Amino acid sequence: MTKKILFFFPENPFSNRAGNTTRAKTTLTVLKKMGYHIDLVGAAEIYKSQNDTTDIDQNIVDHLFLIKHRPLKAKTSSAYWKHKISKFYKKPNEYNHLLTDFAKQEFSDIFNKEKYDAIIINYEFWAGLVDHESMKNTLKIIDTHDWITLNEFYKNKSLDIGKRFNEEINNLSKFHKVITISEDENLVFKRFLGEKVINIPPSFPSHFEKSDGDKKYDLIFVGSENIFNIQSIQWFFDHVYSLLPPNINIVIIGRICKHIQEKKGVTLIEFAESLEEYYHQSKIAICPMLEGTGIKIKVIEALSYGLPIVGTERAIDGFPSKTSNGCLVNDHPEIFKDQIMSLLLDQSYYQDMKIQAEEYFKNNFSEEKAIEKWKKILH
Repeated sequence: MTKKILFFFPENPFSNRAGNTTRAKTTLTVLKKMGYHIDLVGAAEIYKSQNDTTDIDQNIVDHLFLIKHRPLKAKTSSAYWKHKISKFYKKPNEYNHLLTDFAKQEFSDIFNKEKYDAIIINYEFWAGLVDHESMKNTLKIIDTHDWITLNEFYKNKSLDIGKRFNEEINNLSKFHKVITISEDENLVFKRFLGEKVINIPPSFPSHFEKSDGDKKYDLIFVGSENIFNIQSIQWFFDHVYSLLPPNINIVIIGRICKHIQEKKGVTLIEFAESLEEYYHQSKIAICPMLEGTGIKIKVIEALSYGLPIVGTERAIDGFPSKTSNGCLVNDHPEIFKDQIMSLLLDQSYYQDMKIQAEEYFKNNFSEEKAIEKWKKILH
């Protein structure tokens, strides 16, 4: 009998919007290839705020459910008054205002209508969805995506780190298995939660090209409009771009384009249904990240196309190995520029780095590696 998974991810993982949605989609793809039936649950308020459609890939997901954080404003409804009254005596969740008792009940109602063999929750701040007694004996897995305390500290330097990290560990301890995607974060969480912590890095199918041929773009950068990407691309244009020759061609893809002015040699594409053609048309991927936590999905995706990476030291956060990984990293603008130029001008060196990128990807981030690890958790 085919097993069923209830998979919670707040946004639409098929939106092709950012690294986090790509990560969720690749996980769903892996689970489907393992033969599971999957029901997907999202947060209605987040779908609305992100202008997400309810379009899903029905070859991967069987059903989509959206949970609300409060009942409809029908004043004759008992659910409405129960929610209204609870607001007077119960504080809202400090770290996730959408995680209300009403949202938890909606999630448990979905769970209780079907027989699920496992629940997978994405993000620590949604952990409370599994608090219901009916889920006690079901395999519960959380995919952390990020070390949330550190991520929030980057955004708010006055954060009470001790209090937030205590909350994070308590939330993760509710689960039978805790998935990290970064080797660095795996080591941190293992110290507190032991062997239930398993590192499963992002995975993609490989798209290596046998022949390089002529490329339309010298550099490619893919990014959503989160604060870390905005800081990164501003640093690149403020400190590196002017050092490059004027004939360099750069393509930038994603909502990050809203924060970039038109410049010579720079093509801005706010949305692309598929990145494949752009990666195949590019020579080098750049990742000039200054802050941010966790492994960078954009770097793994570029490696899956055999592209060498030029980045800052943050670009290889979470990598099992900091060397021989297809990436050249340095935080100094002049050296960053030199690394780009050395790859563009020395074809032999470029080929060596390309082979290195492909080998590192195959050994660490292939779908086959991810399937092996998921089998150990689910079987």
